[in-house]
Amino acid sequence: MSGSFDDQGRLVIGDGKILACFGKKRSGKSVMGKLLLASYAGDRMVIAANADDGPFADGETVHLVRGDVESLPAKWPEHLRRYQGEPMTLRVEVDPGSPTFLEDQDHAVGMALRHGNCAILVHEVGLIAPSNRVPPHMRRLLHANRHRRVTAILCGPRPITADPLVLAQADVVYIFETPVPDDRKRIAGSIGWKPADLDDALEELRRHEYLRFDANEPKPEGDQEDMRLVHYPALPEDIVRAALRA
Repeated sequence: MSGSFDDQGRLVIGDGKILACFGKKRSGKSVMGKLLLASYAGDRMVIAANADDGPFADGETVHLVRGDVESLPAKWPEHLRRYQGEPMTLRVEVDPGSPTFLEDQDHAVGMALRHGNCAILVHEVGLIAPSNRVPPHMRRLLHANRHRRVTAILCGPRPITADPLVLAQADVVYIFETPVPDDRKRIAGSIGWKPADLDDALEELRRHEYLRFDANEPKPEGDQEDMRLVHYPALPEDIVRAALRA
């Protein structure tokens, strides 16, 4: 095993990791987030601030739960599970226009924390862990998600709008096209990389290519190659199409 990945290069995702995906719109971050969620073998949740981000409810393995802090269930809705022992996915939809929008999303995070042994996908982390106010359940998730074995997949277009702990606590960071200098500086400072070097690496990215930073990969010694930050090609088109349909 090396860093956050096993000997076959597969992400060890079931032990309560924080995975961050950042990049401009249509750069590939949401597709990566969905693929990471799909690789998790247990119960899952997606918090959908926007109606066009999946996975989408199918009434069988993906179930729609809609409401606000007053009407959303406090506990994992086991009555929706088809068969005992079969993993299920909750799609939690809340109204972006609600005066309790932040609390509504945070209520869903609390549900997942109480359930434990699950994974959460957030497509718009800046709306659930904004830089100026992190609600209590999200704060617990960022500080102590491993205690409940909750894997968090946190995506967004601009890291500067999200709480610094999103990057600081991330085990793995996927960085897609990021054009704003302040966002690049935030990423570089959080992962301990020279801003100029990160700029150079990002400038080399072609469409849908990405950098992957593994915070659990040890620093190189002597002449060893530094494998913490690695440039990856774009995901294969068939995988992207399948993820977009989910």
